[in-house]
Amino acid sequence: MTKQIIPLLFILSVISCEKEVNSEAKSFENKTENNIVSKTVQDKEILYSKFKPDTISDVKIKGFDIESSFSYGSKKFTVGSYISSTGEITAADTENDYGKRLLVLNEKDKIIFKGRGSGDSFQYWPKFYRNKSNEKVIIVCQMAFEYFYGGEVFLLENNSVKYLGTIDLEPFDEETKMTDILEIYEKNNAIHFKFNSDTLLLQPGSEDIKIKNNGIEYVYEDSKFTLNR
Repeated sequence: MTKQIIPLLFILSVISCEKEVNSEAKSFENKTENNIVSKTVQDKEILYSKFKPDTISDVKIKGFDIESSFSYGSKKFTVGSYISSTGEITAADTENDYGKRLLVLNEKDKIIFKGRGSGDSFQYWPKFYRNKSNEKVIIVCQMAFEYFYGGEVFLLENNSVKYLGTIDLEPFDEETKMTDILEIYEKNNAIHFKFNSDTLLLQPGSEDIKIKNNGIEYVYEDSKFTLNR
């Protein structure tokens, strides 16, 4: 009887080992597959598309001269400047923070974000770009005197707005503005701002540095907005 039990135990042990090996192999395959899918999703470039939100005219802000207003979701985006009857700096402006700016209001018309004043800029045009994959919205406010000179960048994410930085370049063609050649995409949790032009002008209006566009881009990553040349 003992002689019969020993072979039986051996067979059962072999079967058990085979099940463990197969289970571990399947687990490894699933982890590998999940890692590949995760990496594929992470490495994918998610494009931002330009869009125009609804134009509205019912926004009123005391002491603020409104030039344009737009509605998107529960938010209202307004561009203008604080009024000064004397031409001098007035509240809520300061000597270092005055001029046309972006204000964002909630559904109760309460200001939830106030952008920094753009100084002596004649024009301050907001352009909107949307990422349909995660609902992020980029707002780029094109600035101009008699010439275009870059723009300020803002991000709407999770119902909050923050200033990212300033794009300090323009196409070398003076008839074309930066927002005409701007392309935005997201990859690996970084937002890239690239420019569809062979030649660019860095620091327009001050240094006017003409350069070839060899993949120049601005990148927003880890709360930093940097120019990569």
